[in-house]
Amino acid sequence: MPARFTRKYLSTRYDVSIVREDDWHAYSAEKTAEYLTMHLREVNQASHWLLNAGAGVYELKVGDWREISLDLFTAPIRNRRPYAICGSVSDLPIKSRTCGAVVCVGEVLAYCDPSTAIAEFARVLVPTGTLVCDFGNSRSFRYWFTHAYGRFADLVMDSYNGSPERIWVYDPDYITQLLEAQGFRIKAKMGIHNWSALARRCGLSMKAATNFQRRLEQIQFSRRWADVMTIVAERDGNEK
Repeated sequence: MPARFTRKYLSTRYDVSIVREDDWHAYSAEKTAEYLTMHLREVNQASHWLLNAGAGVYELKVGDWREISLDLFTAPIRNRRPYAICGSVSDLPIKSRTCGAVVCVGEVLAYCDPSTAIAEFARVLVPTGTLVCDFGNSRSFRYWFTHAYGRFADLVMDSYNGSPERIWVYDPDYITQLLEAQGFRIKAKMGIHNWSALARRCGLSMKAATNFQRRLEQIQFSRRWADVMTIVAERDGNEK
């Protein structure tokens, strides 16, 4: 992946202790929190350590997990006690085979090489550990009839709280290949922002599109064209 994001580029948005999400990202966070809480409660805990990779200002606080909050910046995790680490998901400062589960959600993979990050997640997980991660989907309705649609990885322009930002999006097949190469088996998948992705492709604002999503979210829709994909994967128990 040729484009790299510097700490300076990311610091304006992420080196903060308080976050006020726009409607689009608040909806994503809401649905992701519900989903990962459900799955983390089902994990057979071979280890009680839970790595919140790229935690930002969000704590998971699920069950009796001992949560390690890791972030690239100090501000969002400064008061996170007792387990807070400043570090990168591409080079985790954690011993191998330590964690029973790793959670990496909230656009973390939008700014790094997913192959390196997933290899690190596999390394720090116990042989039967669970990973919950999400990523922007290059097959989202938003990218129909654009150069980005369906590409394994592409750098696209998005918006956050009214400000433009560049992020990586990925084909789900590519992420699946990376996971399988590290000994993961896909257990479950969820798509977030499907109706709303279509609405944005038709020209609606992020706020209007999110309202549209909330009104129609009870109507079944294929996750294939959702804007954000969340995957629950389990290691197969065999060391690589």
